[in-house]
Amino acid sequence: MPGFLVNSVSRRRIRFLGSLCFVGVAGLALVNCSSSQPSSQDQALISVQTSQLSVVVENKVGMPLVDVEVAILPVGGVTQFTKFAGRMENAEKRDYELSSFYGRDGTQFSLRVVRPKTVRVTGKDLNNKALQVDVPWKQ
Repeated sequence: MPGFLVNSVSRRRIRFLGSLCFVGVAGLALVNCSSSQPSSQDQALISVQTSQLSVVVENKVGMPLVDVEVAILPVGGVTQFTKFAGRMENAEKRDYELSSFYGRDGTQFSLRVVRPKTVRVTGKDLNNKALQVDVPWKQ
């Protein structure tokens, strides 16, 4: 009889662990599906082009953008190099030299030292809707 009780306890534990794993996997799937990645619509609203000398940002939103910030994210991700652009009018295109990007500690961006991975442009439209565009670095 004692062996029978241990066996039923083991079955309960296995059922409990199985249901716990199912809930965990379902929770992870829900979190991944509901992540707030920038939509492809945001990607089409702000155009970003990179070269060995500059980063070109063009506003295609249809209204001015405020608090625009352009950031170069390196491969290691240790420091991001940013440039505050302020306000960009509708259909405005700006060319930012790579030497105008600085890290948090005041380090100037240089392609000789840092290998860039992504260019991130963030800003808000006049309706206070936040926009974010991540574009892979292309040379």
